[in-house]
Amino acid sequence: MKIIHTSDWHLGQNFYGFDRRPDHEHMIGALTDLIISEKPDALIVAGDIYDTQTPGLAVQKMFVESMMALHKAHPAMAIVCISGNHDSASRHEIHQTPWSVLNVHMLGKIDSDSLQDNIVQIEDKGWIVAVPYTNDRFLDDEFYRKLQETVTENTDGLKPVIYVGHAAMKDCDFTGHDILNDRFIGGIECTDIIELGDTYDYIALGHIHKAQTFKSGRARYCGSPLPVGFDEVRRGYEHGFTIMEITAHGDMPQIRTKDLESIHPLVNIPAEGHAEWASVIDELKNFPPEIPAYIRLNVLLKDDQMLPYDKENQIMAALHGKQGRYAMLNPTREQTARTENHGGILKSMSMEELLKTSPLTVLQSYAEMEGFIFTENHVEMFNEVLESVNKAENEDQETGN
Repeated sequence: MKIIHTSDWHLGQNFYGFDRRPDHEHMIGALTDLIISEKPDALIVAGDIYDTQTPGLAVQKMFVESMMALHKAHPAMAIVCISGNHDSASRHEIHQTPWSVLNVHMLGKIDSDSLQDNIVQIEDKGWIVAVPYTNDRFLDDEFYRKLQETVTENTDGLKPVIYVGHAAMKDCDFTGHDILNDRFIGGIECTDIIELGDTYDYIALGHIHKAQTFKSGRARYCGSPLPVGFDEVRRGYEHGFTIMEITAHGDMPQIRTKDLESIHPLVNIPAEGHAEWASVIDELKNFPPEIPAYIRLNVLLKDDQMLPYDKENQIMAALHGKQGRYAMLNPTREQTARTENHGGILKSMSMEELLKTSPLTVLQSYAEMEGFIFTENHVEMFNEVLESVNKAENEDQETGN
C-alpha cells in the first residue's frame, strides 16, 4: 500500500489581514502533481482542513474544487479526510453520501456502538482506521481497546492497517505551538501513544505542525504543508507532504517526504532571537526587494524603552519598492527586566507587548503593582482556571456555540 499523508491545511486562514488563498492554491497544485507522479492507493488528510469551524462559502468552494482536482489526478485513489479541532464534525458528515461516489470518505465523528463505520477498506491493499478529533471526555475509557478489537474483527491480519488521527501525543516536539502546560498542546489534551495499542502498522497523525516520526518509526506527524505562523519558520522545521509505503501487516513502513516551497515565505527579522529597533529596521531596508514574503519584526526593548511613536512610518519607508509585506511586530524585553520587576514592566508595556504576553505574567505583574504576594499555590490555581476555560472552548467548538 502506498499513501500520501497530509494534514493541517487551514484553508481560509486570515493571516494578519492577508488572504492566503494563493498560497493554498499553490499547495493544492503541488499535491496534485505529487499524486500524478506517485499514484498512491490513498490520500490521507488528517484534520484541520479549515482554519475555522465556520469557513466562508468561497473557502468551502475552494475545498470542493480541490477534492475534485485531486480525485481527477488519480481516480483509482481513495481519499480519507477526518475532522480536526479546527473543523466542524457535522460539516464532514453531512455530505458523506455524494462524496462517496468519488471514493472520498469524510469522517467527522466516532460512535462507540458502530466503530466499524470508521474502518475504510482500500481494495486489495489494506485498511485505514479513521479517528476524527473527539474531546477525550466523550470517549469511553475502553475506547482504544474496543477499537482494536473491532479492527481485528474486520481485517484479515495479512494486509496493512493504517490508523489516522488528529491528536496531541505526549512527548512529541510541539515547537511552534501554544502550550498551556504539559497536558495541553494547541488546545488539545495530550494522549499517550501507547494507549492506541500495537494493532497498527502506521499511525498517520495531524495537529502538530512540525513534521516528526516516532514510536520506532511507526507513527508520524506529517506537519502542515505551509507554515501557519512565524514560530514555524526555523531550522529543522520543514513543511511538505509525507509518502508512506508498506507491503504487508507487520512490515515496517517506508517513509519519504516531499518539501513544499511557499510562494509567500514567512520571514523573521532577525531570523533568530530579537534585536534592537535600529538593527531590525536596517535589516528590513536590506531585505531583497524581489521576495514577496510576509515579515515579522522581532524587536528587543531594554528597561523602560518603548517602540518609536512613528514605527509604522519607519517600517513602510524601509519596505518602499519591495514586494515584502509587513505582518506584525513581535517585541520583547530583556529577561532580567522581566524577572526583577514585573509591576514596572507592566506599566511600561506597549499594546503589542501586552497582546503577546501570557495571562499569567500579566496577572503576576498586576499583583506586584497592588502589593499582593503571588505564591506557587496561586499559580497552580490560575492554571486550573485556564485549563477549565480551554475545555469549555473546545466544547463550544464541538457544539457550534
